[in-house]
Amino acid sequence: MSKIDVRGDKRVVRSACRMCHGVCQVLVHLDGDRVVKVTGDPDSPVSRGYLCPKGAASPELLYHPDRITYPLRRVGKRGENKWERILWETALDEMAERFARIKAESGSEYVAIGQGTGRPLIEFTLRFANAFGTPNFVAPSHVRYAPRVAASKITLGQLPVTDVYGFGGQDTAGMMIWGCNITQSGSADGMCGGMIQRALKKVKKLIVVDPRRTRPAKQATHWLQLRPGTDDPRHCQGRTDRSRFCLQSYGRIRTTGRAC
Repeated sequence: MSKIDVRGDKRVVRSACRMCHGVCQVLVHLDGDRVVKVTGDPDSPVSRGYLCPKGAASPELLYHPDRITYPLRRVGKRGENKWERILWETALDEMAERFARIKAESGSEYVAIGQGTGRPLIEFTLRFANAFGTPNFVAPSHVRYAPRVAASKITLGQLPVTDVYGFGGQDTAGMMIWGCNITQSGSADGMCGGMIQRALKKVKKLIVVDPRRTRPAKQATHWLQLRPGTDDPRHCQGRTDRSRFCLQSYGRIRTTGRAC
């Protein structure tokens, strides 16, 4: 983090928000060592001062009285919600002993490791699985993020970032949103939903492919309301045979065009 303003014990430092995958640049306001508030960085070339409510609420999460900041051991029966505080050294020793016992009795592949949404710590999880000797690792990214990245690489090369920022003084004229509603969910793949909302105000043509009537669908030039689960086959068919294709909506719209 880089400091941009220091006044006595109060200072402001630059950082990035990781409350979601938008990674908006932020200004962290501190009083001594305590975070007072988090605001958007107006000098950011991508988020341009935008910060959603989740990012602004970061200090509340950081200092929430129910936040667990030390290890706990269950002392009652499962479901009784009875715990006792233990030292970090004790917690690490007990986990190491249990993992070693399982590995000796059943083998390392007996253990499966699951992880939530991807964050920078994902590399540590994968490294631990590899060091322990288990290939059994699963995360939500295997069924949502990873396929999108693979499809992007096959189609366009390394994961592209859509230019909705107006670089070069030219705003986005046409946009297609396919099964991604980050204007309400917040972000995806490093794209900030706030920047999509900003671009939608100036876009001339908008195509939304989504079974749900999302907010962008309400202002779309064409809303293609596909049956759930049919978008991948239709997309692949249109790309492979280079013939005319039809995106049949769920009883609302019928649009024809030529495969790109």
